[in-house]
Amino acid sequence: MGGRTPRANTIVDVAVITRWPGHEVTLSNGHLVNIRHAEPARPGLPHAVMVHGLGGSSTNWTALMRELRGDLDQWTPDLPGFGESPPSDEHTVPDYVADVIAYLERFDEPVHLVGNSMGGLISVLVASSRPDLVRSLTLLSPAMPQYRLPWGAQAMAVIAAPKLGEWMLGRVNTEPTPEQIRRLAPMLFGDPDGVDPDEFDFAVQERMRWISKPHAERVLLTALRSLVAQYVAPHRRSPWRAAQRVLCPTMVVVCNKDALVGAWAARRWCQTLPGARVVKLERSGHVAMMEYPWVVADLIRSFLRDVSEY
Repeated sequence: MGGRTPRANTIVDVAVITRWPGHEVTLSNGHLVNIRHAEPARPGLPHAVMVHGLGGSSTNWTALMRELRGDLDQWTPDLPGFGESPPSDEHTVPDYVADVIAYLERFDEPVHLVGNSMGGLISVLVASSRPDLVRSLTLLSPAMPQYRLPWGAQAMAVIAAPKLGEWMLGRVNTEPTPEQIRRLAPMLFGDPDGVDPDEFDFAVQERMRWISKPHAERVLLTALRSLVAQYVAPHRRSPWRAAQRVLCPTMVVVCNKDALVGAWAARRWCQTLPGARVVKLERSGHVAMMEYPWVVADLIRSFLRDVSEY
């Protein structure tokens, strides 16, 4: 996989884990979002903005942010309705693209944009429509349309079905338990037992806290159905057509044990963006930045060193 020897069994004291409490920002479109900022190790570092995926939050990035404090000035929003951000009127992929654009417009220079899963799809659409805002693009298991769906993506497609999704989530989320949340782990991690225990427990707690909010089910289903709509969009409106218009240096990371985004997408990325750096991680699942943050950090450092010479 590259990078350092995996630290799967490292124990981290929860009391000293840095989470960077968020602060609220009102975007130009009126949406209120919670933002986490990892204070950089020194002034003058380039800005990076990290966009989480469906059902995720800004805390999905904290392990990676700790690794990259010496390299980047890092900011990560909770998309409206997720994490600590209140819901907005709409929670579709195009709405979230507009939210990210509104946030990036607050910076005085283009940023290094990093996205995971649905956040990767959103980042592609942002970079293709507003190249002036994006210095480089790093995509971790981006949720681009696939003709062949891994088992986790098939399950999510079932949940997206009208009425069926409400029924299924209603049964599961009425009284969510940590054990119910832990059952999602194989969908997200290549080796759930290898994830740092404190980081894993924190992820469970965050998911429990969000799923208990009254708007969570509505936001999740709306965003999921919008994501599915991207998969079945006509060719002329496909996110792959948008990806062809990306001008900035791009790195795509796919993972062999990803249950939601097939690693076979690597070939299509090589065809769509011949100049992109495409990396395949053998042992990671869908959220490599949480499972192997030090490996992802090393990949980003190497990529950005080359970008600085671009």
